[in-house]
Amino acid sequence: MNKLNRVVVTGTGAITSVGQNSQDFWESCLKGKSGISLIEKNDLQLVGPKYGGQILDFDASQFVKVNDYKKIGRGSNLLIASIYDAIKNANLDSDTYEKADLFVGTTMGEISIETTDYNRYMGMSSSENLLDQSFLYTVLANACREFSLQGESMLIANACSAGNYAIIEGYERIRKGEQSICFTAGEDPFSTIAYYGFNRLKAIAASKCKPFDKNRDGMLVAEGAGCLVLEELEHAKARGANILAEVTGYGVSCDAYHITAPHPESAGVIQAMEKAIAKANIELEDIDYISAHGTGTPANDKAESFAVNNLFKRKVPMSSIKSMIGHSMGAASLLEAIVCCNAVNQNIAPPTINFETVDENCEVDCIPNEARQFNIEYAMNNSYAFGGANSSVIFKKFRDN
Repeated sequence: MNKLNRVVVTGTGAITSVGQNSQDFWESCLKGKSGISLIEKNDLQLVGPKYGGQILDFDASQFVKVNDYKKIGRGSNLLIASIYDAIKNANLDSDTYEKADLFVGTTMGEISIETTDYNRYMGMSSSENLLDQSFLYTVLANACREFSLQGESMLIANACSAGNYAIIEGYERIRKGEQSICFTAGEDPFSTIAYYGFNRLKAIAASKCKPFDKNRDGMLVAEGAGCLVLEELEHAKARGANILAEVTGYGVSCDAYHITAPHPESAGVIQAMEKAIAKANIELEDIDYISAHGTGTPANDKAESFAVNNLFKRKVPMSSIKSMIGHSMGAASLLEAIVCCNAVNQNIAPPTINFETVDENCEVDCIPNEARQFNIEYAMNNSYAFGGANSSVIFKKFRDN
């Protein structure tokens, strides 16, 4: 059997409602800063004033250099901006990054253009770029064009687990020696369609996302993009890269239980965590921190709490950044992966804000309201999606031995 390569993270990029670069995003998370605001859109009349995680001051012209930022959709602009940030933080030159593979996770793709054109269609007109910019794959095509990428490219439309699945694809390519460097990313622009959908499910919070709190009342729709630069260890060392963390394993599963509801006994969630720990070749007690899926909905938080408590038999420190930035769909688990990388690198975990009251049916150590400094060797990133698509990815503090 061929020797498997070690896979490390050498750069991160983020565009969120609490920071338009990876460093500002991370520092805001540690401070417990909220990026939730009253939604500045005029097409939510049916549900009235609502809150969400919109990026209010994003100027695509400051980021996008090759594409016409006015013609491509907001999802593409957010994605491209996050990749530029990751390239800068990884100190990559074009000769290196143009050879990279690109794996992008998304839920809604370029939904902003589709929504705009629907509204125009209802007024009996349509934009000239509907066909070549509204389809799901256009976010991938626009990113490849922006960076002249020559490697493999793949769009992964696996809903709210999509970011983790993108990381997994890149990890496997490098681990098996098929590639030396990959961009793994996730994106989703704010979507009126998603908002109406979650509202119909009665899953939207009134104003605050309160994961694991007894009085939690739902999630908040958000937007954003994130990117990890994954490299084969020797490739990273040869170019003198700063290594943030190591990816050591993952687990995926499907509940095949219900299109939206979690499995009542969290069977698939537990299986994904077990598989990740086995692939990482570690023990349950080695996991020091979990970046929780933590949507703030009563059912999802209860299911995740049940799974963690029953598998680990202890209160593993775990926090949800969705309490600060909302649920950014395809970008969510990618942004939470950035949290894991920084957590193992700096031995500090961000808080779950808005926590007030313990729920006896959801008792976890959610690092309430203030960041916590402690030794973090291994961090697990949990992400779950409609249809029961569960995923867990494990990040390790990098040690060159």
